[in-house]
Amino acid sequence: MSKTKLQEGLFGAAKKFSDSFFDGLKSNVTNNALKQAKKRKDIPVPIVKKMEQLDKASRELEKMLKDLE
Repeated sequence: MSKTKLQEGLFGAAKKFSDSFFDGLKSNVTNNALKQAKKRKDIPVPIVKKMEQLDKASRELEKMLKDLE
């Protein structure tokens, strides 16, 4: 195995790790925002429902894009 391939493998692994890490952070932030919106009484129910729909659509799109790889 050449040094170049080894370096590419290391960078690829580091990129996958960092992508997973930041995806997890984004997911946690989204989940917390939805929880807070549900608790608050001043946010109308249709807005909370739309937030949930957008979150679901985003997750479905991400899954579809990963399946293309």
